[in-house]
Order: sequence, then structure tokens, then C-alpha cells
Amino acid sequence: MKNTGTRRPSPLQRRVLIVLAALDAKRPGPVATRDIERLLEQGGDAPVYGPNLRASCRRMEDTGLLRTLRAPNLQLAVELTAAGREMAAPLLADEQERVLAEQRKAQICVLPLSRQAPAAERRPVWLHNRWYTVNRADYVIRLDGTTCLQLRDEGGQVTRLNGDPLQVAEWLQACHDAGLDIRIQINESDAPAETGNKEES
Repeated sequence: MKNTGTRRPSPLQRRVLIVLAALDAKRPGPVATRDIERLLEQGGDAPVYGPNLRASCRRMEDTGLLRTLRAPNLQLAVELTAAGREMAAPLLADEQERVLAEQRKAQICVLPLSRQAPAAERRPVWLHNRWYTVNRADYVIRLDGTTCLQLRDEGGQVTRLNGDPLQVAEWLQACHDAGLDIRIQINESDAPAETGNKEES
């Protein structure tokens, strides 16, 4: 009987589980340990040695996370068990979130300069999964560091779409491309001329 204890996997075991979970999501089935070794090396982390990898896989087999078998060419292959999938799924989700966060940190978004459109000209723009018809769009940076896109219609009503800086920059770019009057400002506007105000998250 397999020992299905809940001991935390080692760093190498975590990496193996993440790779297997990612491959399993695309095409379930056994994966040669040689292919796992190659994928881990491509990941740019610490080097992986075949004997260490195979020993780590055997330990995970002992705890019921993996099944090992021989491929037709006699290469050693492994696949996740149900318990292995259960443990690997959150590890893969965390890794995907980490990679996305790193990509967003490295992404550079150059905001367009202010465009002045005719004051009475209303234009439709697709933002946040819906159409808005507005006169102006402002990229707003609040003193607490949060950001939003502030939309104004011809009646002076304000709609604010809250998002992170990159998301708001993408919305502002869409407004710029639509030919709207756009601005970048610190803090939200509460001018007396405003006739309405509503918030959207």
C-alpha cells in the first residue's frame, strides 16, 4: 500500500509536479523522465541531474503521487495519480500566477499624449466588455497609488472603471485610438459642473 502522507514536496518534487500538471492539462499520459529533465533545464532554474530526478520520482511514487512505468523504448516514464493531480493543481496555478506577475512587471506601456477632441463630440469606445459613448477619458492616479479610468459624457456624468495601472493604460489607449479627448491627472475630479457620478469596479 502506498504511503499517501501529506509531507510537503521538496523543491525538485514541486518542479516535477508543476511540469507534469502542465503537460497533463494538454495531453494526459506518461512522460519520460528524460523529457522532464530537459523541460526543467529549459526553465532556467538550478540544474537537474538524471539520478536525482529519478530518485525524487521514486519517492513520490512511494507516497502515491506518481506512477512509474517503462515506455515501449524502455525509457522510464511517470504520470500523475489522482492524489498527484490534486497536489499539483494548486502548485501549477501558483506558478502560472508568478510567471504572469513577472511578465506584467517587465511590460512597458507608453501612454499617449493628451488629445483634445471637440468638446461636444461623443464617441463610442469598447471598454471592460461593454460599449461606452463619452466625450472624454482621464487616466486617474489617486494619492494612495490606485488607478482608474474616468469617463465623462456630455451631460457631465462620470463613470469610473477601476483597474491596475496596466489595465487602465490599455483602456486609455483604446480611448485615444477612438479619437476621444484624453487626459492624465492626479486624483478624481469633483468639479461643481459635474451632474452625476457613479462607480464601477
